[in-house]
Formats: sequence, structure tokens, C-alpha cells
Amino acid sequence: MEMRYKEDIDICSDITPPLIPLSFSLHNTNLHTHCSSCFSLITTPIPIPNANSIPPFYCSPHCTTAHSSIPLSSAEHHLPPSATSSLLRTALRLLLVSHHRTSPSTRLNHLLTNRHLLTCHYDELSQTIPINALAMATAIAKQRSRGDLIEPSHDAVLEEATLALCAVLTNAVEVHDDQGRALGIAVFQHAFSWINHSCSPNACYRFSFESSSSLLSQESKLCIAPFTHNSQQPKIDCRIFGTSGEFAQEKGKIICGPRLILRSIKRIKKGEEVTVAYTDLLQPKVMQIAHNVEADLRLKHN
Repeated sequence: MEMRYKEDIDICSDITPPLIPLSFSLHNTNLHTHCSSCFSLITTPIPIPNANSIPPFYCSPHCTTAHSSIPLSSAEHHLPPSATSSLLRTALRLLLVSHHRTSPSTRLNHLLTNRHLLTCHYDELSQTIPINALAMATAIAKQRSRGDLIEPSHDAVLEEATLALCAVLTNAVEVHDDQGRALGIAVFQHAFSWINHSCSPNACYRFSFESSSSLLSQESKLCIAPFTHNSQQPKIDCRIFGTSGEFAQEKGKIICGPRLILRSIKRIKKGEEVTVAYTDLLQPKVMQIAHNVEADLRLKHN
């Protein structure tokens, strides 16, 4: 898939409304300093009684209401201390919103998983994925059995975990604050994840940590659409892309997480492909699989 511009766009124009993440998590080092919901800095220092088990902290009642049920529902609290990471938390949380799967296991929630590519080699990454997926599957099985451990090795649970993990490795971006500090990672909707990378991009992106009410007042519209190669014109799939306002709210649900906004960096003609840089020096860095499988993205094991 790729995304194309639906109209002529001037330079420095927002081309999407604030996009809501499907799944996200702070890095371990930021769990006690930033809000787990909106990623805002928590001004009051929080003591950490147990560095191996840091609960989520929130900056407001709104963020508590919006996010507090997610860590409990995702089974991440069943992960062993050595396996807790932003990567595994994000993958487990992605499963909470995963309703669309294709066979054979190429996409999850319309997002490319690259499962075969990521697991077919004999490098460190390919060896780490099954270990992390097993830790996730064990946590999920334990959650579903209400605390009793179930062997997940040959169960469909392990398949779910592997797909989610590969989807995050393929699609996640690192979320940075205004000072360029890495706060965590997030997986965004296909309006962003279907955009291809280029050494000569025509768009960049930024993050917003504003409240939902502030974002709903913004009038930016969606100026891009999916493009299929068997079609002569870009087409919007109305089952996937709705009105601009639907990116800032969902029926009956309080939205949380950092938002992503795409912006043009060149004058663009209608029908041109949207591209972003692999690594933009002025914007947050796209998560590169081969170079970010360390520290917070790896299960520590003997």
C-alpha cells in the first residue's frame, strides 16, 4: 500500500488531523516521570518503591480514566520483570484493538507485520522474537486463565503474540518531546503506517500532547488517501477512512495517547505519493528494526 495526496498542497501545510495511536507505551526509564496516557511530564517527583515493577502514573483524572484500564486488560502486569519493555507493552496493547487479520498472517489491523521477513533469518532479531513472543503468550494465557499458568507454546495465543510483536517492530515510531528526548513508542493508524519512506521525502511529522478537547477544536482535514496500483486514481476506502473528526474521537470511548500530525515540506501536486524520511533530523525518528532491538526492546534472559 501507499498513500497519495488528494489535492494540491502548499508547503508547510498540515495534511492530516491529529492521528490517534492504536497502541503506545512509555520507555521504562520514563514510566515514573511522564504520564502513561498523554506522555506529558509529571512535574511532581514520584518515589519508586520497586524499580522492577513501576506502575503507570497519570497527570490528571482525565488521563487516569482514559488509560488506567489498558495495562490491566493487556496482561502486561503478568510479564516477568526481566521482560517488561515498551516493545512488549505496546504489542500486548495492540492486541486489545486488533479486529482485522488476514491469512496467511501478513497483516494485523490492516498493518503489515513482515512476520516472515523478521523471523526467517538467523540473526539476533530473529532469535529474540520467539523469546519475547513466548513471554507475551505466557502473560496472556495467565490472564485468560485467571492466574493459573497455561503452557502457550503450541497454542493460538503464541501466534497472536508473534503477529503483534512483528507488527510493532514494523510500524512503531519513537515518540519524542519538543527537546528531542525519546519518551516511548507508538503504532499509528494506517493513514500513517501505509506511508512509504524515501531519501527525498515530501512530508514530515510531529507529535502533540494536548488534551482531547483541544484536539477536537482543530479543523485540519485528511488530505491523503490510499492508492492501489490497479487503479488510475487514489481511492478512499470509506470502511477504513472516515471524516477528519473521527480521527480525534471514537464512539463511547475516551481517547488517550500522543497524537501524530503529518505536514508537507514541499509543494505537492494532486496524485503524488506521500513519503517521509527514514530518519528526519528535525522530527522524531522512525523506529528502525535492525538498530533498535536493544535495551528497552529486548527480553533479558540468561
